[in-house]
Amino acid sequence: MNEVLNFVNEKTKVLLIVRENQLEIEGKNICPLNQQEIASLVPCGKLKVNQIIRELVEEGYVEMVHAKGRYFITNKGYELLEKMSLDEK
Repeated sequence: MNEVLNFVNEKTKVLLIVRENQLEIEGKNICPLNQQEIASLVPCGKLKVNQIIRELVEEGYVEMVHAKGRYFITNKGYELLEKMSLDEK
């Protein structure tokens, strides 16, 4: 896990965890972690992660894959990480 996580809020941590745990599936980089697994990595509660992911989806930074609880970062999400200098190029 990136040492930067000690200095960022939970919302940013969730976005970074989604990015750092991606696998390429059918040509898309998808995070296979469920909300409980993400919550363990933040760390925070599952309900908090649910709220954060819902916000990230509503704001266009993350999309859910076919409502199966799998997520991927949108171009807008990568642009935000780049602006924060947290994007791995």
